[in-house]
Amino acid sequence: MNNSPVQQFKSHISMSSVKSRFSSLNKGNYPYVTARVKGKKRNLLTEDTYPKLMKMGSSQIARLLSEATYKKEMVELARTYSGNELVERALNMNLARTYREILEFSTGELRNILEAYLDWWNVYNIKIILRSLHHNIPPEEIKEYLLPAGSLDRQFLESLIEYETVEEVISVLRKHGYRTPSDDDMENLHEKGYGLRPIEDYYDRSYYAALLESARGRSRPMKIYRYFIRMNIDVVNAQNLMEMMLEDVEPDKIKTYMLPGGRTFSMDKLGEMAAKSPEEALQDIKDALETDLNNIDATSANIISIQLDRYMMNISEKSSHIYPLSIIP
Repeated sequence: MNNSPVQQFKSHISMSSVKSRFSSLNKGNYPYVTARVKGKKRNLLTEDTYPKLMKMGSSQIARLLSEATYKKEMVELARTYSGNELVERALNMNLARTYREILEFSTGELRNILEAYLDWWNVYNIKIILRSLHHNIPPEEIKEYLLPAGSLDRQFLESLIEYETVEEVISVLRKHGYRTPSDDDMENLHEKGYGLRPIEDYYDRSYYAALLESARGRSRPMKIYRYFIRMNIDVVNAQNLMEMMLEDVEPDKIKTYMLPGGRTFSMDKLGEMAAKSPEEALQDIKDALETDLNNIDATSANIISIQLDRYMMNISEKSSHIYPLSIIP
């Protein structure tokens, strides 16, 4: 019997159970949000567009985007930016607006789950702000890199930039009701010379812990969603493992940065893999996930990361089609 992650995923799903399980989704406007999200998918650039983009210059790409879904952002930013920077900022602004729009028209349990999923962008922005303050980067420069795609809006995020120290920002986040590191982690910021690493590690770990907590429930779509999250943790661990191994980080140190909660790789297994050669660890990943990852080797952490992202997107795409009225799409 094939017990690969993809096969295990398929075993969770039965088309005949869709209607019988729909009653478990009455804590949010799932049908409405699903329809709106699928409608937005039509705005994405098609696969055959990308070979054309490869032959274009930045001004031509900007013109193409101005004629598509990104017109509003391109016009808004064209006064300040041009070329590659205009394209990148327009895409990022559109992404943030799209995610927040989806969040705003979601209700009930569905909104809570989406807030937990999109909290990744809150963590992203908080880390940018903390790093910038830690390295004394001017506030105006920090604002340009914010991507308010989660529950923390731009106004609140920009207010954090006005503070002078990391401790002040953490204090404001705590008063705002957002989770914050322990006092020990905050002490490490100065006393042990660890810098921001303990704080950033806290936010990464707490994000995935909260994400798993949001996926509690016995309904079939919630089980599928929980499976997806745990597989996502596996992929993140595999990416970080290979990156650190290729940078010759000590095995014992690598293990401390692995995230608990994965489905395929236990913490002990990740520790064993960290003690092997990069080629052996990569083969373990391929064997466990039952994929050759396009026959990549252990020479580029970036290429390995891209192939693992594609593996994860494949699982995501299949789930969104097979169980339509749920959080999955």
